[in-house]
Amino acid sequence: MMKAHFRSSDSGEDLSIVLLYEILNRLDNFGPKSPSKDLLDSADLKQLYNLSDSSIYRLRRNKKIKYIKLGGKYYYSRRSIEDLLK
Repeated sequence: MMKAHFRSSDSGEDLSIVLLYEILNRLDNFGPKSPSKDLLDSADLKQLYNLSDSSIYRLRRNKKIKYIKLGGKYYYSRRSIEDLLK
C-alpha cells in the first residue's frame, strides 16, 4: 500500500486544492505521456504548439483559452487551444 505524503499549506490554501494538485502530480507521473490528454500545462503548450510564455499569458489574460489554476500551476483545455488554432 502506498503511503501518502501531503504538504501543509502555509498560505491557507483549501485542503481540496492541495489534494487535487497532489492527484494531478501523481497522475502526470503515472505511465507514459499520453498525447491525447485533455489538460495541458504550460510546458505542453510550449512544446506542442510552439508558444512562448508571453503568448500563453496573453491568451489566458484575454480569455481566449480555458484554464484552471491548481496549486500555482495552470492547466489548459486542449480543446480550447485546438479550436483557437483552427
